[in-house]
Amino acid sequence: MIPAVTDPDNNEILKSLGCDLHIHVLPGIDDGAQNLNDSLALVDAHYRAGIRKIIATPHIRMDFFVNTQESIHNAWLRLTEITREQYPDLVIAYAAEYFADDYFLTLLDKREILPLAGNYVLVETSLRHDLVYFGDIIREMILKGYQPVIAHPERYKAWHNNPERYNEIYELGVIFQINLLSIGGAYGPTEQIMAERLIQQGWIGALGSDLHRVSQYKYIKQAVENPYFKSLRDLKLLNHTLLSD
Repeated sequence: MIPAVTDPDNNEILKSLGCDLHIHVLPGIDDGAQNLNDSLALVDAHYRAGIRKIIATPHIRMDFFVNTQESIHNAWLRLTEITREQYPDLVIAYAAEYFADDYFLTLLDKREILPLAGNYVLVETSLRHDLVYFGDIIREMILKGYQPVIAHPERYKAWHNNPERYNEIYELGVIFQINLLSIGGAYGPTEQIMAERLIQQGWIGALGSDLHRVSQYKYIKQAVENPYFKSLRDLKLLNHTLLSD
């Protein structure tokens, strides 16, 4: 299976990052890559960009994506059977992006969690509504020994007009992970401005692409030209920690 031809201008533009810890690259299990060709196109684009570790993070959400450790592992096997030969120096691991709800609490109680590595767990909340119990779930994660990594806080529209919500969640002891797509303008100016504001405040501890399809790579190219991305290159991000794990 041959990956799609990617833009040669992508060469090593993400080398300083090295690891992508939020990407929907596994084939056919969520709203990301729909088949192996889609997956390989994403992998190839990332490899050319200088990424040498990919942590696949398919959604786990009871009302939309009822993935399990088994379904994720099987999708990972399908992909890595090909990539380990084509990209021998590329590590592809898997975790999950959890939606913070009652089902997630059940998984926490059962210790059936797929972390990014160690105790780092990627978790998201509603993009549209401020779910008042989100803070309680974060506290429960921490109580059980997990380090919450909050996926794309810049995209939570209900928080945009309530900056205290960012303060409240950040002060719980979480890691904020923003999307490269946000910095590149993929979701619009509001999300980009919020991402840049969080960078200015020094609150960003991780970057993820959150890529779902290779056509989004044009926004990755725009992101790396953004001065705010360049300001993150000298920071010790979670990406760098996990790259060396």
